Amino acid sequence: MRRRLSGLTIGTTLSLCLAATPVWAQTNTSETTQVIVKAAARPHLNEEVAPPPISDFIVPPRVEQIALSPDGSRFAFITRKAGLRLLTVYNVDDGSNQVIRLSEDPLSALTFLDNDFIVLSDTRTASRSTCPSGLDKAFKAAQSVDDYRSALTDGGFGSGAKENPGAKLDWMIAMMISTALSPPPCRSYGVRAHEAAAIVDLRTRQSISLGARMGGDYDQMPLGLPKPVMMDGKLTLVGPFLELRDKSIAGQVAQRVYLWKVDPQTGRGRIIDDKGGDLDREGSYVDDWLTDDKGQPQVRAQYTYISETFAIETLQDGKWKPLLTRKIDAKAHTFAPFLVGRGRDGQSLLLLDAAPGSDGKRFHYVELSLDGKVSEPLNEDATRDRPVFHPQTGALAGFAHDGEVTTYTFFDADLADYYSHAVDTAPGQAVRVAAMASDPAKMILFAQGGDDPGSWAYYDFLKGKRVDIGSHYPDVPPQWVASQRTVRYAAADGLTISALVTLPRQGEVKKRALVVLPHDGPLAHVGRGYDWLAQVLASRGYVVLQPNYRGSDGYGAALREAGKGQWAGKSLSDLADGVTYLAAQGLIDPKRVCIAGEGYGGYAALKGAQGQTPYRCAASINGIIDPADYLKTARSNAPADAIASLKADPAAPRAFVADALSPALIETQFGQTPPPVIGAADISKPVLLIASPNDAVVPSGQSRALRDALQRAGKPVAFVELPDNGHELQTQASRLSAAQALIDFLAKHNPAK
Repeated sequence: MRRRLSGLTIGTTLSLCLAATPVWAQTNTSETTQVIVKAAARPHLNEEVAPPPISDFIVPPRVEQIALSPDGSRFAFITRKAGLRLLTVYNVDDGSNQVIRLSEDPLSALTFLDNDFIVLSDTRTASRSTCPSGLDKAFKAAQSVDDYRSALTDGGFGSGAKENPGAKLDWMIAMMISTALSPPPCRSYGVRAHEAAAIVDLRTRQSISLGARMGGDYDQMPLGLPKPVMMDGKLTLVGPFLELRDKSIAGQVAQRVYLWKVDPQTGRGRIIDDKGGDLDREGSYVDDWLTDDKGQPQVRAQYTYISETFAIETLQDGKWKPLLTRKIDAKAHTFAPFLVGRGRDGQSLLLLDAAPGSDGKRFHYVELSLDGKVSEPLNEDATRDRPVFHPQTGALAGFAHDGEVTTYTFFDADLADYYSHAVDTAPGQAVRVAAMASDPAKMILFAQGGDDPGSWAYYDFLKGKRVDIGSHYPDVPPQWVASQRTVRYAAADGLTISALVTLPRQGEVKKRALVVLPHDGPLAHVGRGYDWLAQVLASRGYVVLQPNYRGSDGYGAALREAGKGQWAGKSLSDLADGVTYLAAQGLIDPKRVCIAGEGYGGYAALKGAQGQTPYRCAASINGIIDPADYLKTARSNAPADAIASLKADPAAPRAFVADALSPALIETQFGQTPPPVIGAADISKPVLLIASPNDAVVPSGQSRALRDALQRAGKPVAFVELPDNGHELQTQASRLSAAQALIDFLAKHNPAK
């Protein structure tokens, strides 16, 4: 029965003081479902008032990860206090909380199993293959299966094979014996998630490493997070686990995957019989399953390496029946469809698959029915559309679309109703559903937009209860949070470009100095929300322009496709066209414009320091200077890229997003050949170079080489090195150093006043 929410008002309001003054809004009961973001009108600050120190704007977000328990009675989040990383669990019913100190290990997701157990996990992307699990090691597999296949033709035995059939038979028998004792060829056919995970027992405040003590001769690695189910009245985790070994034994595939059931309290487990034991899998490799609510396997994925055929099978009458088969062509890098979950009817299967003719570069979701029929694509681009499953039925209910704001498309009327009311909780802001209980009336929402840098709240819509979890950036002076607004302008060739403009809080915004801040990527986008560097610049009096130039994702396939071959072309002119647009609006002075950016944004900035451009100066932060060297580094970091330019999405189980560092995607943005190295000879404007020695994405030697060349040429260049920092500026120390260097550089070459 549907539980309609129209007419709901929020009654009880609780407060969890992460913020000095929690912000909350009464529920709006209108039926609008569109997310609208508008800047609130506020009086500008007096121009004589000194801005806060830069350090006030560079603080990390207060909430690192957040989760909601299945019954909706508890939520948990990870935050920091006094330099400590803390896990806080809050009981909605009685207002009590529990705090546990955490280590500084990498963490990408926080998940409740039930009210007593939480999983902390770090998601990594790996190749889906028969190769050893040591992905960083070269693997020279015996090619006996290929030899055996060639023996089935007369040409495989030499010139005397036809005259001596007995020799042929003896050879074939010998080859079959050899095949049974030798590993199969190393073949990759997709991507999947590896999880480094720990289970936290909230009752004892102790944790265990998931996969370390399960039983057997090897430790195990969960392939995605296991599914919590009830078995014999006890919480049990069920899912595929990879044996952590790098050797083939007795001709088995080196990467052995089994379906396990695990006790979250002890970490011990047992293999679940999927009615297809090792003997039944001779020459085949099962590496994934979907299970029912009792943990019993219903669907599995199998790769037969003798015939190089991939199949998705369903268990019917105790036997596995193939629903879909696909020939895996290693030379063509064929992509094997990935099991995501149940389709809209709860019976069909939702698959992630490569679009026809896309060479593994474009992906969509399709449904596979139990009679083996594959549906038309359910969406345009699987890399930006995250599937939403109904928390009670497990059926596909809709998609969340990543972009400037998160929007939703629903097939399920019940969930559409709940999400509609979620959106209406904060009129004039972008609202995202961050977590949902088994009862979809209980949610955690994140709202941001206008002058609000973002705030978290728990809702129980049926009880009319709300808990203010607090601000995402409570330490930023609220009166100094600059407003964002969206503008859209036409590029020189007529393509519509969407951009965010951040406006300074002091004085009238007219004829201001401008900083263009292109995002890294190009396969990325700038979205609504608090941007620390844009806020620093606005606090110093600059208008900030952040265009989603061609090649950006989140705005549909047309804009992304328009970026092919435009790395050093129209993607750059899109930025300059934005300067022209703002100048025509009277917001900025076209003679006082600089450009700065990270990664590709740094490349765009340095190109802006060449020739006839609208920029007076340029700043590159871990910027790409030698595109060919950047591509070489990307190739060394992407072993599965030839098959799928994807990476695992820690925010959504069994989902993937586009890998912005994919060599295949970078090449499409380059065009026919990599753009030339940015050289000192062509630079005619002052340059700031900021580099991190530990940058694994863009080698810092690129920036140092350009610095040396500019110094030899007697051209103005400033150089700042950020020790103990990677590609992204994630630490407060690195952000402070980069922001201070940029502000000092701009004060000299493009002052705000």
